[in-house]
Amino acid sequence: MGNFDRSCNSLLLLESIKKEIKKKKEKDIQELLEAKKGAHNYCRNHLQGVVDNLQKLRKQLKKPRYVHSVEVELIRNQILLEEVVKHLKKNKRLH
Repeated sequence: MGNFDRSCNSLLLLESIKKEIKKKKEKDIQELLEAKKGAHNYCRNHLQGVVDNLQKLRKQLKKPRYVHSVEVELIRNQILLEEVVKHLKKNKRLH
């Protein structure tokens, strides 16, 4: 009976190890999905800000005295877009 008991214990240990590996894989996948969601939210928020700013700029362009503020907003939008592009390139390298 000793060999039988050791075999059963080995099988139980093997099953336990398999379950732990599966849990770790599921956790890793969940972490990756959360990171991807975070990256999408980051990009979406920045792009939404750019869209909002462009809408403001269109309104300001109709008023000639706001030329300087339009230039400042364009620079700000350019910086935001460059950050999004940099973030997307970084994510592309990771995958």
